[in-house]
Amino acid sequence: MTPERWAQIEELFHRAAECAPQHRTALLDQACSADPELRREVEALLSCQESAGDHLQSAVSVGLKAVGFPLVGETISHYHILDGLGGGGMGLVYRAEDLKLGRQVALKFLPEESAKDPVALGRFEREARSASAFEHPNICPVYEFGEHQGRPFLVMQLLEGQTLRELISAPGPGNPAMGIEKLLDFAIQITTGLDAAHQKGIIHRDIKPANIFVTRQGQAKILDFGLAKLFSVVSAIGEDSKPDHGDDAETEGTPSGTLPLTTPDPFLSRTGVAMGTAGYMSPEQARGEKLDARTDLFSLGLVLYEMATGQRAFKGDTGTRLHDAILKQLPTPTRQLNPNLPAKLEKIIHRALKKDREARYQTASEMRADLETLARNLETTLLGTRWRKMAAGVATLFVALAIFWFAKRQPPSPPSVPDLKLRQLTSNSSENRVTGGAISADGKYLAYAGIKGLFVKFIDTGEIRAIPEPAAFAGKNMDWQVMGWLADGIHFVANAHAVGKDEGSWIAETTSIWLGSVQDGPPKKLKDQGMAYSVSPDGLQIAFGTRNRGFAEGEIWLMGPDGEGAHKILEAEGDGSLTAFSWSPDGQRIMYIKVDALGEPTGVSRDLNGGPLTTIFPPAEMKELNEINWLPDGRLIYSVPESGAMGNTCNYWARRIDLRTGARLDTPRRLTNWSGFCLSSGSVSADGKRLAFLGWANHNNVYVADLEAGGSRIRNSRRLTLDESDNNPTAWTADSNAVIFFSKRNGSEGLYRQRLDEDSPHLITTASGSFSNAHITPDGKWVVWFIQPNASGPNPATQLMRAPITGGTLELIFVAPHEALLLCARAPSTLCAVGEWTEDRKEIIVTSFDPVKGRGRELLRFKGNPGSVYCDISPDGSRIAAVTGPEEPIQIFSLRGQLTQVIPAKELNPKSFLIWAADGEGMFVTHMVKGGSELVHMDLRGNTKALWKNDGGYYPWGLPSPDGRHLAIQGANQSGNMWMMENF
Repeated sequence: MTPERWAQIEELFHRAAECAPQHRTALLDQACSADPELRREVEALLSCQESAGDHLQSAVSVGLKAVGFPLVGETISHYHILDGLGGGGMGLVYRAEDLKLGRQVALKFLPEESAKDPVALGRFEREARSASAFEHPNICPVYEFGEHQGRPFLVMQLLEGQTLRELISAPGPGNPAMGIEKLLDFAIQITTGLDAAHQKGIIHRDIKPANIFVTRQGQAKILDFGLAKLFSVVSAIGEDSKPDHGDDAETEGTPSGTLPLTTPDPFLSRTGVAMGTAGYMSPEQARGEKLDARTDLFSLGLVLYEMATGQRAFKGDTGTRLHDAILKQLPTPTRQLNPNLPAKLEKIIHRALKKDREARYQTASEMRADLETLARNLETTLLGTRWRKMAAGVATLFVALAIFWFAKRQPPSPPSVPDLKLRQLTSNSSENRVTGGAISADGKYLAYAGIKGLFVKFIDTGEIRAIPEPAAFAGKNMDWQVMGWLADGIHFVANAHAVGKDEGSWIAETTSIWLGSVQDGPPKKLKDQGMAYSVSPDGLQIAFGTRNRGFAEGEIWLMGPDGEGAHKILEAEGDGSLTAFSWSPDGQRIMYIKVDALGEPTGVSRDLNGGPLTTIFPPAEMKELNEINWLPDGRLIYSVPESGAMGNTCNYWARRIDLRTGARLDTPRRLTNWSGFCLSSGSVSADGKRLAFLGWANHNNVYVADLEAGGSRIRNSRRLTLDESDNNPTAWTADSNAVIFFSKRNGSEGLYRQRLDEDSPHLITTASGSFSNAHITPDGKWVVWFIQPNASGPNPATQLMRAPITGGTLELIFVAPHEALLLCARAPSTLCAVGEWTEDRKEIIVTSFDPVKGRGRELLRFKGNPGSVYCDISPDGSRIAAVTGPEEPIQIFSLRGQLTQVIPAKELNPKSFLIWAADGEGMFVTHMVKGGSELVHMDLRGNTKALWKNDGGYYPWGLPSPDGRHLAIQGANQSGNMWMMENF
C-alpha cells in the first residue's frame, strides 16, 4: 500500500467519523463511487470505532507510520528523516534533521501524480522558487526544493503548535466559537501574510483552516503557498497535456466537461487534490474561472465565519451540494449563530463573502485595515470595561488606604508641568491664505505674507497693518516670503518672487530681497537676484543665496542690514548646491543644507569662522523635515510629516545639540500630537519662549465637468470624490463611464475606480510606495502606473506595474530610471510608451512597451530639463507633444522623431501639465497665475480658453474622457494661517 493510499484512507475515515450518522452513507456513496476498495477499507475502520474507541486512532496512526512513511530512517541529501508527521492530498510530511545546520525541518514529498507531468513539475518549481524568494513572519518559509527518486520535495520550517482546524474544533459544548480577541489577532496576521504574498504576485488558492498553522507562541503561519497552483495544473492538464507555453498561457479554470463537479470527498477538492478545498472555494473557483487575489479573501471569509461561529458557512454532504451552496446560497448571519459577535465583524465577514468579487474586499490590506480598526475599538472598550470592574471591586480598599496614608504623612507637591499653549494668529480663508511669516525677536510682532500681499500683526493688541507694495511693482504680480527680523524689532526681511514661479522652484535669479517696516511705507529693495535665508541673532547680517545651481543655490553670502558689505562665505562643491542657512542662538555656529548633484540633502553645522563640518541630519532624516528652528537652550525643533496619515499631518519634534560642536546630545522627543495640518515657516523669539509657524493643509479632490465647444468650455462641474482625503485623477476607463484616481483614504497609497453615477469608489489595488502617472492600456484591460518604492538612497528606481482594470494582483512590468514618464494612446491604437532620461540627464528616450511582454523599440529622443518636462501621446498614437521647461514652447513630434510643430504659448508661462484633447485638435495645459494655477484649453494655433483655477500651489490638470464629453479635473485648495506655540 502506497503512502498516498494510506493518507487517502485516513483522511476519508476521519471525515466520515465526524459526519452525522444519517449522512455517512451518502458521503461514502459520493466519495467512493469509483473506488469500492476504498469504501471497504474505510467501513472496516468505522465498524471498529465503537469497540476500539481511542485505540482506533492509535492503530491508524501506527499503521500509517509503519506502512505509509517508508522513508523513516533514511538520509536524503543532507536530511536524515526521523519520523512521519502526517499526510493528505498535498502529499506526505516527514520530520527530518538538517545534518549541515543541525536543525530539525519538515520535508514534504509531493504525490506521485505531481511528478508524472514535466510541465506541471516545471511550473511548480517556479512557483516554489517564487514562494521562497521572500520571507514573512506569517508565511511558513520554504528553505529548499529538491527531488528524490523522481519525486519532488520541499524543505520547510518545522512548526510546533496546531492548525487552525484543530483550534476551531477544540472548544467544547456551550463554547462553540473562538474568542473575539484571539480571532481578530489571527485574522490580522493571516491578512498580513496574504497581502505580502499577493504583492509578490503569488495567490494561494486553497486557504482553509487546515492550511493555517498557529505556533505555540500564537503566531499564525500560512502553509502550502504555491502548492495549490501546482495541483490545479496537474488536474486540469493531465498526463496528455500539451507543451508548456509559459504562465501567460495557463488557464486557471478548466473547460466544460473536463472535470466533474462532484468529488471523491466534498471537503477535499474538486478532483481530490486539485483547485482548492470544496468547502472553502470561492464562486469563481467553483465556476472554473480565472482566479486572482480576491479568491483568497473569499476563502478567508469562510475561515473567519467558522472561527466566529464554530460552524461552516456552506454545508453539504456531496461536492454537488457544496458547489450549489457556494454559488447560490447565503450563509446564516454570524450574529444569529453567535450573538456576542461585534456587528462590525459581521459586516467584515459579510463583505468578504460577496459572491461578486467586485463587491468583495479588493485587497488583503483593505480587509486588514478594517480588522485592525475593529481590534483597536474593541481593545478600548474592553479596557474600559475591565477598569470599571476593577475600580468597583477595590473602591473600598482604596479609600481606606488613602485615609491611612494621608493620616500618616503629607506628600510633597508634584512638580508643575507646563501645558503647551497654542494660539491662532491669523484667520484667513483659503481664497486669501497665508503663505508664511516670522515673529520679531521681542515676540511683539508677526510679519506675514499672503495672497493679497504683506502684513504685520501686533500680537498683543490684534491690530493688523497692510504693507504697501513698492512702486516698482505697479502693474506686476509678486509673491512675498518673510524671512526674519532685524534687532531693532521694527524692520523685517522679505523675498519678492516673480509671479508664476512655484514655491517649490523659486530661484535666486528671479528673486529680490527687500526690507519692510512696521511703520508706514513700502519695503525698500536691498538686492536683486538673491534669495534671503535668515538674519543673524544680533540683527547685523543677512544671509542670502545666489547663482542657482541644480536643486538650490551655488553660493551663500552675507550682507549688512542696509544691503552693503556683501561678501561670499560658502560655495557648493562640484555640481552640488546649498540652501537654508541659519545661525545658532549665540551667533557662533552656522547650520545649512548641502544638496548633492542627485538632490540628496544633508543638514550640517560648523563654526562661523571655519572648521570641520558636523552632520546633524543625514539625507534619510533630512528629506523628512519641513523646517528647523534653533532655540537658545540648544534644542532644535523641527517639523516631521506623519507617515501613513490620510491627509496633511505634521508634528513638532525636538532634540538637543551641543552649541559648541553641533553634535547631537540626545534622541528626538515628540512635542506635539496634532493632525489635519502641516507645519512650516517657523521662527522663534529671542528668548525662545514663542514659536510662530504656518499651519497649512492641501485638499485635493476629483471634479467632473461636461465639455462643450470643442473642449473650450465646461459646464455642470461637480465633485466626484466626496471624502476628505487627497484624491488625484489619473485616467478614464475605456467606456468613459468611470474615473481612475489615486488616494490615501485608507492610510496607504491606493488606485481607485469610481463611476460617474456612484458616490463611492472601488479599490483596484494598493501597495507600499508612492503611486504616480497611471494610464489605461488602449485595449481597456490593464491599468499601468509607476510605483516609487519606500526606499532609501538617491533616486531609487521606479517600478512600472500593471493590474487588471477590474482589480486584482499587481505585477511588475519592468524597472525604469527615476523620474520616468508614462504615455498611452487610445484604441484602435495599441501604443503605450515610457520616457526615460539618458545617463547625463540631457535627453529623454521614448520607448514603446507592451503591458504583458515588456519593452519594445525606441520611438524618438528629445532634449529637456529634468523635473520640468511634461509630455503626452496623441489619442491616435501618431504624435507626442512636449513642454521641455516652464518657459519653453510646446513642441509636437512625430513618432519618427521629426519636430512637426512648435506652439509658443508665451502667455501660459510657466507651463506644466499638458494633456491632449480627445479629438487630437487641442490640449489641456496648466500654468501659474497670481494666487494659484489655472487650467486652459489650447487649440493647435495657440488660442487659449481658461477653464478652471486652483488657489494655492497645487496645479489643476484636466483629463478628457475618451468620448470627449467629460473632463476630470484635479481640483484643489490650500488653507494656510499663522499660529503661535508657547510653553514647549
